[in-house]
Parts: sequence; C-alpha cells; structure tokens
Amino acid sequence: MLSIRIIYNRFLLSNIFFTLPQICVNIAKMVEHKEFLIESIDRDFSVKGPVEVVCKPKGFNRWCTLPYPKHKNGCPNYGHRVTCPPQVGYFLDMFHPEVYLALLRFDFKEYLSEKKRLHPDWTERAIRNPFHFQTHLRAELSKSTEALLSKPEYQNYKCLYNAEGMGVNLHLTSRLVGVELEWPPKDNMYRIAILAKPLPLINQA
Repeated sequence: MLSIRIIYNRFLLSNIFFTLPQICVNIAKMVEHKEFLIESIDRDFSVKGPVEVVCKPKGFNRWCTLPYPKHKNGCPNYGHRVTCPPQVGYFLDMFHPEVYLALLRFDFKEYLSEKKRLHPDWTERAIRNPFHFQTHLRAELSKSTEALLSKPEYQNYKCLYNAEGMGVNLHLTSRLVGVELEWPPKDNMYRIAILAKPLPLINQA
C-alpha cells in the first residue's frame, strides 16, 4: 500500500512540474489581456445635422430575409424583435424627415491591431466578430444620447437605435453630414442613432 502511495505522489509531482510552465504562460496571457481594455481605444461622440433623412423605398425589408453566413433564412431578428421588420413601421410614416445624427466613432484600426497582437492565431473573421465590442459601443452610445435628450433643444425628439429597420439608409444619410461609412470597416467604425421628431398621430400612416 505504501509503495502505491509513493508512486501516486510521484505521479502528482511530475504532473505539477509538467504543467507549471503552461500555467505561467496562461498567467502571462491573462495579464496581457488585462492590459488591453476596450475603453483605451480612441473614440469620440458627435451630433450632426439637421439633415433630411434618406430612406429606402417601401418593401425594403425583404432584404432582411436574404441568407448570409450561418443564417440561411436571413436576419434572426426579422419577425421577432419589435424594433425590426415587419413589426416596426416605416420611418417616413411616423417621423419628420429632418433629423440629427448622433455618431459614436470608434478607432477600429487600432482595435484590430491590438486584437491581432493578442491573438495572432485568430482568423480575420474571428478578430472582427462584433461579439467582442458591440455591447460596449451600444451601451456607450445609449449613455451619450440619453444625456443629449435631457437638453431643452432635443426634448421633442425620439432616439432611434435601429433606424435601418425602419427603412433609413444610414450610408447615404451619413454622407450628407460629411461622414463616409466604411464597409467592411477598416479605419473607423460608427455606431449611429437617429434623433427624430414624431409626426402628430393624426398624420401617421
């Protein structure tokens, strides 16, 4: 029984020494990851306008059902989220066409560089996965727009975070205020909200 215990203890000891270098490597990686905070990436918030919004023609929402990688039936939000087609209404049926754009610019080039440094073995698609940044940017845009709506000049406006689902062409509308959206983004990524005045209920379609 004693010899078995000795053998078992030696086995445990050998495994500790075998895994110790890997543990050190993992700790080093954890420290390196901690040094990279998404908050450290350059960004700025601005409001541009007023500008007349550019909308897609009615019937645009059929594009939401077109297949794309891993989603053979199109966008999974279609028909499920209240802010997406077909539940949500058409923008020009509900709001005045003159709007303001609330823009959060995010230095995507810097972000990609840091991600590639930390994960040199990741594919380009994995590095660009919105899962790693979209929640953070969405929360920051929401915080900035909430502060904006508290100002007297914007109290009659409503903030729309998914205006594209209502037919707004963000690319063309942003271009009217001097902002060129990149697709796919290379240097800068934008999170955009539309500030719009609702039409009187009697005029809404």
